[in-house]
Amino acid sequence: MAARVAAGGEMPLRQEQLGIDGHAVEVRLYAEDPARNFLPSNRQRSFICALPEEGPHVRVDTGVREGDTVTPFYDPMIAKVIVHDRDRTSALRRMATLMGQTEVVGVTTNAPRS
Repeated sequence: MAARVAAGGEMPLRQEQLGIDGHAVEVRLYAEDPARNFLPSNRQRSFICALPEEGPHVRVDTGVREGDTVTPFYDPMIAKVIVHDRDRTSALRRMATLMGQTEVVGVTTNAPRS
């Protein structure tokens, strides 16, 4: 579809056919150290990770799994967590709950420390 549109084809919907349905929030979890100006965690380390489960309001994009090694040779992103809810306040509340349940052990991350 995108290639056809890029080649000058018709869009599948017209602007007036689109509607707003709720609000989405995205959080990016990185193996970075906020105390070191967000530099990547510079040691090769295996880690344990408990990310949120996907569901109707939650999407988790990640290329790593528990036990993988974080190296300084690649993008330090561990995951993107995207939530959707009826409004911004509800989406932020849902995200805060999920991030409170997320754990990464073995590397320093940009997640707030409790």
